[in-house]
Amino acid sequence: MRTLGFLALCLVALHAEAARLHLKGNVTDAASREPLEGALVRVYRNGVKEHAFTTGANGRYDIVLENGADYVIRFSMPGHVTKCFGIDTHGPAWEGDVSTAMVEVEMTLFERVEDMDLSFFDMPMGLARFTPMTGFLSWNREYEERVQPEAARLTAEALQRRDQALAKNP
Repeated sequence: MRTLGFLALCLVALHAEAARLHLKGNVTDAASREPLEGALVRVYRNGVKEHAFTTGANGRYDIVLENGADYVIRFSMPGHVTKCFGIDTHGPAWEGDVSTAMVEVEMTLFERVEDMDLSFFDMPMGLARFTPMTGFLSWNREYEERVQPEAARLTAEALQRRDQALAKNP
């Protein structure tokens, strides 16, 4: 999914429970591709905020999700559009499985544009399903196909308006 950025999947063994999902990644500026220091990352489990933290100078985040829950991971920063994605971790697991599926997801944020309705980005930009038994994460392609065109259009328009404003007021 272009909105979420680069996505890679690899398996590693470490934890003492059934297979869990370990999310890592960068929060970057959509225009410059530079890491965003101080981006707020909030993790909601079954609709309740579980924890929140900010990214460091490298824009990195690192989260381990428990099985049997619906998660929304929200990324925000003052002056930027907030974005999120959802992950369902329900499913059977092998007893005694000690593996962790590690996934890298980049989240790009862009600056808010005055007088532009960007409420579209309040909904998840991607939906995924993690299967603890296999350690496999799959993104909902049908959802992505419905969301991606409008997300791309709005992002391009916002970046264009930002560039025009910068050109007028250097």
